[in-house]
Amino acid sequence: MLPFISSLIRKKEFQDFAGVCRGIYRVVDGVNQPQLIKDNLIDQFKQEKQTTPINEKRETIKKPEQEQQQPTPQIQNKINEQIKDTHQRKGKEQDQQSNDQQSQIPSPPPINKQFTENKVPQTAIGRVYEFGALGVSLATNAMKTMVTQQNVSFRQALVSEENASLLAKGLCKMRGAPLKLAQALSIQEDEVIPKHIRQAFEQARQNADIMPQKQLEKMLKQELGSDWTSKFKEFELKPFAAASIGQVHEAITTQGRRVAVKIQYPGVKEAIDSDLNNLKRLMEYTNLFPKTMFLDKLIANTRKELHEECDYKIEAAKQINYRKLFGNQSEFAIPEVLSDLSTTRILTAEYLYGDTIDFAAENYPQHLRNEIGRRVMSLTLQELFKFRTMQTDPNPSNFYFDRHKNKLILLDFGAVHEYTKPFMDNYIGVIYAATILDRKECLQRSVDLGFLTGEESIRMKEAHVDSIICVGEPFRHQGEFDFGEQQMTKKIYELMPVMLKYRMRPPPPEIYSLHRKLSGAYLMNMRLKTKVNCRDIFMNLYEQYIKLQ
Repeated sequence: MLPFISSLIRKKEFQDFAGVCRGIYRVVDGVNQPQLIKDNLIDQFKQEKQTTPINEKRETIKKPEQEQQQPTPQIQNKINEQIKDTHQRKGKEQDQQSNDQQSQIPSPPPINKQFTENKVPQTAIGRVYEFGALGVSLATNAMKTMVTQQNVSFRQALVSEENASLLAKGLCKMRGAPLKLAQALSIQEDEVIPKHIRQAFEQARQNADIMPQKQLEKMLKQELGSDWTSKFKEFELKPFAAASIGQVHEAITTQGRRVAVKIQYPGVKEAIDSDLNNLKRLMEYTNLFPKTMFLDKLIANTRKELHEECDYKIEAAKQINYRKLFGNQSEFAIPEVLSDLSTTRILTAEYLYGDTIDFAAENYPQHLRNEIGRRVMSLTLQELFKFRTMQTDPNPSNFYFDRHKNKLILLDFGAVHEYTKPFMDNYIGVIYAATILDRKECLQRSVDLGFLTGEESIRMKEAHVDSIICVGEPFRHQGEFDFGEQQMTKKIYELMPVMLKYRMRPPPPEIYSLHRKLSGAYLMNMRLKTKVNCRDIFMNLYEQYIKLQ
């Protein structure tokens, strides 16, 4: 087959293909490859029966009636309040207007997400095999594309739609570090990552596979004990959400409290280092990303984050701290952690629910969308300039809006970062400089932060400052900034080629997580098409920050 292909394509492209294959097999170097392939094919055949879409009615484990404890009147009242369809507003006219508009909002569709059930590869050999098999499949598909299409380079063929879909499925099956890195890359610009690959990462972000029931119950027994069912009155065996590190199940405790139980996938914590090393090799051999993306730094940052996020006791402590930080602000709601039902690999918290950002974008009136956007921006800037502590995962599924209680619900505190005062002094300085169009100060603060060395070309310096001016536009604009009509994205896209070409150093490590959240806050507002007075929010916090100096 290979001689036939080589006769149809350019010699250089065939050498590229051969080099990729050699690189991929280096990923599985040191492993008994024939036996590995045989064992994994047998394992894959066994899994086919359980690798099926899950879309049926969810199964629920219930305690026998005689064992169930009835909830106290106080708890029952709390449950009833959650489904109560009222929404208080200040003033009779405003209250009537709000109720009239909300009555026109349709009920959100029931949660009926289709998941694919797939056993999580746990052994080092099994996970290495998955990387090798994925790489070979990508390279083979690229060669097929080159055979059927003229004037297509190997790299262009590598980022085809078919390969993008294949990559997404592979990442969803692997979960853990590969999927987490893909999620971080999914918000990058098309100039940084090929469009089809970025879309594949976005698809993977939203559609992680779930554990088979046998694997799920094994995790529950390991973490909560063999009598884990006695700790719940009801437990939904099918999750309502699945992400890179774990999946989330709805349950009711023996006290009658509705909770969300996040369960970590087995083996993902132990495989972080080897997974990222293998993923790095795969990316390098396929040459998907530009060198100025500084993949080493990105992976090192992801590695550090993942080791923290895989300890749910650390996440629980961060979530408890966030409730303290924002506990006196009635416009936010953060679930209470149930420590007695939480371990290093299981996190149980109060179940809060509301409308998704996507549902709000499609169905909410303008004033409600504006309010959500204002709160997202207020939250983000308070995290930075008031508390210097930020939840850095901008995934829209971490935000819900309870329109009946008028609260923005905040979820998932695994990726919480703290920033030093010297770093934040410079960062708030560069944002303020952008609001007053002080280009010289923007440049100096960028050098102080470590964005630039100061030795870059004039063209690079100008492009960098222009990008800061673009990012600062919402905070410079007088009155409500219209995110639905913004031109920031277009302007930054135009600057990206220059910055990618002439960048001399990677951004400071704090920036990877910080800008991930800031860009996510902007994107949510763009999705909601909000109009928000960002300048007032920023200037109020800036004045408070300066007073504390």
